[in-house]
Amino acid sequence: MTRYYLLAKQLHRILVLMITLLSLVMAVSGMFLKYQNATARLMPFIDLGFMRYLHNRLSPWFGLALVLMAVTGLMMYVYPILQRRKAK
Repeated sequence: MTRYYLLAKQLHRILVLMITLLSLVMAVSGMFLKYQNATARLMPFIDLGFMRYLHNRLSPWFGLALVLMAVTGLMMYVYPILQRRKAK
């Protein structure tokens, strides 16, 4: 059981970094898409079609990473509680 806790902890750290990076890209691309008129007027060099493509392609990976991070976080939360109950 300890091996699974350590694996969850290591995977959780990697997923935190992935979520951070994906969140930044998703937020920026989403902001460009939400304010298309301002983006087209102030930053004509930004391709909104590519932003839409990027945002749509990254969203499933973001969701998957978020779910996995939640599962590993739950494992890291529950494991010490189970160990304390087992020790009593």
